[in-house]
Amino acid sequence: MYYQIGIDAGGTHTTAIAYDLTGQELLRVETGQGNINADFDGGMANIKEAVRQIQAKLGSNCERILAGIAGISVTGQYKEVSETLASAFNTKAKAITDSLLALYKGLEGEDGIIVIAGTGSVVNGLQNGKILTVGGYGHLLGDEGSGYAISIAGLKSALHSWDKREKNDLIDLFTKHFEVSEMNDCNQKVYRLERPEIAGLARLIAELADNGSEDAQNVIFSQADLLADDIIMGLDRFADPKPMAIALTGSVLTNNKMLRTRVEDKVHAKYPNAKFVISSGSNASGILFDKNDDYYTA
Repeated sequence: MYYQIGIDAGGTHTTAIAYDLTGQELLRVETGQGNINADFDGGMANIKEAVRQIQAKLGSNCERILAGIAGISVTGQYKEVSETLASAFNTKAKAITDSLLALYKGLEGEDGIIVIAGTGSVVNGLQNGKILTVGGYGHLLGDEGSGYAISIAGLKSALHSWDKREKNDLIDLFTKHFEVSEMNDCNQKVYRLERPEIAGLARLIAELADNGSEDAQNVIFSQADLLADDIIMGLDRFADPKPMAIALTGSVLTNNKMLRTRVEDKVHAKYPNAKFVISSGSNASGILFDKNDDYYTA
């Protein structure tokens, strides 16, 4: 049986799905994080392990592999990773950004914008076969509106208020979560966390915001505004007539209604015809909409 594999390698986990040549799902597996900027060797090991698990059950007749990989836009190792996968599994392979994979999936091959906000964030656009990118610079230089950015902004807000001896609901949130008595004692706890663990704190901030905390809401709104600015920059760069389809994906956008609504409202203030859709499910199915034949061979 011949099949193809789409891989969504993100900052928290890697999902690989095998489809037959008509697009029917055959098998899916999940392994560890696949961000090669955060950990190249670990990310590649998890990506390859996912393919191995599929081949162990379906055999070696894999027609092609399309891997959307977090962090590859930072490292620039498209050719190296593509050749490594092609050689390791004796098939055609191509490595692209996880955001481009999400764009293929979210817009089903049509022109428009894809916005990813999970552990990290990035905005990609597609118009007449040309790709544009806004953001995607990683947690040190970008990732606005992501789980990581929300968490860091929340921690900074709490620490700033602690230094000023001002009340801030986030102080109580973090001291309780880390089981310490004072906010500055959270620091050593945070510095011991991995990036996905820090990003996970965003869920606590979102819950606090949903319960009416203005301190938490200010964090959510500030990060939502930054993410909306990225979307607007992408739309600004499109040629007229501009495609107005905008697909939203990633845990932050799909689960945080407050942030998502703020993003949509700000974009609509400049582009009232923008049409938002939530792209749910694994982006691995983006392989079904990749119309290009620029794969590397073994």
